[in-house]
Amino acid sequence: MIKNIIGRLTKRNTTAPAVARTDNTLFIPARRRFLCTCGCGMFYVTAAGAGLLAAATRAEAAAGGIAIRVGHLPAGCVSHLLLAKVRGMFGKAGLNVVLTQFNSPADSMQALVSNNLELIHSPWTMTAAAYTAGTTDLRIIGGSGQAGIELVARNGSVKSVEEFIDAAGKGLRVGTLRLDTLELVGYGTMSQHGKSYDDYRMTFFPSMVGMGEAIANKALDVCTLAQPYAEHVVAEQGAVYLTDSNSVWGPEAADCVVSTKLHTIDRQRDVLKTYLKVLQESARAFSEDYEAVLNDLQPIYGVPRPILAVALKRQFPNPVISQAGIGGLRQGAKYLAELGYLKPDVIDTVLDLKYQPA
Repeated sequence: MIKNIIGRLTKRNTTAPAVARTDNTLFIPARRRFLCTCGCGMFYVTAAGAGLLAAATRAEAAAGGIAIRVGHLPAGCVSHLLLAKVRGMFGKAGLNVVLTQFNSPADSMQALVSNNLELIHSPWTMTAAAYTAGTTDLRIIGGSGQAGIELVARNGSVKSVEEFIDAAGKGLRVGTLRLDTLELVGYGTMSQHGKSYDDYRMTFFPSMVGMGEAIANKALDVCTLAQPYAEHVVAEQGAVYLTDSNSVWGPEAADCVVSTKLHTIDRQRDVLKTYLKVLQESARAFSEDYEAVLNDLQPIYGVPRPILAVALKRQFPNPVISQAGIGGLRQGAKYLAELGYLKPDVIDTVLDLKYQPA
């Protein structure tokens, strides 16, 4: 089913062949362009972390919790989800949350559409694009991560948004991913200042990892990254933050969101309300005792603590999408509409936020 969605979406939005262009713009084949847009996945749950999460799931099942299958990416935007698992918060609320990690948001979307999951935490751009392409039973019911989508420049290149815009038409090399919140932070910055892809030497990558390597090898000047990988590149390569998602489609810019289908809402709305409430309670812990949160999450992410400490403050939990956040999604959708991916009003149709806690 996702293949059909991809075909309709890319047929409408691209006529270019799947070849590398002399202008350094890489056209990824249509199927891969949708399937490989993983702006979140870089750091993977460690073996020790997987053991902690599995033990929590067994405890929830033994307590007789209501099973709910949830897909997620290995990203900063699910930090409160992972924290709730290891602290046993779902079990105490009467839930047995069975987690499946995906390294591509399209793979998690496929599992959701195929009814192998009840919920996914993934970039809102994926859900909006799939809805636009015809999967109209999808709904976004809550937030997950906020901010943390970064425009980063290599050491020795531009040092500010002003320099980035002034470099238009001068061969500045920019990398990003197609149809992802990462693409938004790059293209949105250009659009805000009257620029477009025509003003830069664009390369569209199949994954975020390649962009970080290109910055390290000086093959790119600027790229878009998500946390915690962005902080890793900044800390290890001396790269510079230029701007972020809060500045482009903020001030409360959702990155990943919680998506489901209408039949799950109809059958399990009370379960969904409980799930979202646990996420909200877990998110509070970040402001109450951040050091304790890092103690619990560092073994799961396997990221050096100093990097994780910065990254999870730049991309922090956002379990409840506010009115300001809705406005940000609308703004982001306008940029994607300019690129031909979405209709501008899709956000008002796909959002169903009445199950969020107050």
